[in-house]
Amino acid sequence: MLGNYLTFNDISFPNPINTSKTSKTLENVNQSEAGTDLVCVIRASKLYWGMSFNLTSAKKEILEQLCQDESTVMTYMGKTYTVRVRNYKEKLVEGSEWLSSIDGLFECSVDVTEY
Repeated sequence: MLGNYLTFNDISFPNPINTSKTSKTLENVNQSEAGTDLVCVIRASKLYWGMSFNLTSAKKEILEQLCQDESTVMTYMGKTYTVRVRNYKEKLVEGSEWLSSIDGLFECSVDVTEY
């Protein structure tokens, strides 16, 4: 077990049930009159994550609010990133409405983009 290794704005979140990480190089490509590619690298290795969690109603409200913030500080596996959190989705986990200690368990997913 990895333990808790993810925070957004110093608020701990449970380990994601699914996560994907993508790195992309941003560049402008033009062609010269001779047909040669003229490449201007804007940024190498910009990171993107897709994450999904099982959250209580209290934590899902925090995650939903993060999607409205301009930027967020994410600490993930020991590294700190300035990111934006977008594309919040949620669904009620089947059978979780019967839990007496919480208002259900929600499967929430977000897209996280490094600034």
